[in-house]
Amino acid sequence: MRKRTQDILAALRTWPDRAGWWRAAMELLWSLPLLLLIAWCAGLIAPATPPPAEEFALLALTLLVAPALGEELLFRATLIPRERPSTVWVALSVLLFVAWHPLQAITIGPPWAPAFLDPWFLACVAVLGAALARIYTATRSIWPYVLTHWAVVFGWKAFLGGPF
Repeated sequence: MRKRTQDILAALRTWPDRAGWWRAAMELLWSLPLLLLIAWCAGLIAPATPPPAEEFALLALTLLVAPALGEELLFRATLIPRERPSTVWVALSVLLFVAWHPLQAITIGPPWAPAFLDPWFLACVAVLGAALARIYTATRSIWPYVLTHWAVVFGWKAFLGGPF
């Protein structure tokens, strides 16, 4: 447990160098187009009018804390060993990340529950989870993948018709 705590703190304190940001960008080059293609073909996204300014700012802040920071601390920083990441830990991270979404829908039953149970949405979650895990293993910093997770969810909810 102590090692995991040290890994999490190190990931929070590490800011990627230029090469790390470049590696993160390379992951996004394959994952974001695939994510958008799946979501568009499945009817999960459509251009939408952003919410009013106050709601827009609150949404941005809320999504930074949960899901972005909260889920990434749990599913990447806690599960994937920072110094010796392996394919097994990366795969487990992605599987648990995908499984978490229907569990939320079933237990909490939020307004977005129907989306969280949609197999196409879960395919998008798997693509995003794989990209985020690969960004973490490449940079060993939490910040590039937290910002990516936040941008994807915020973009979906604020501009592409994702449920609130």
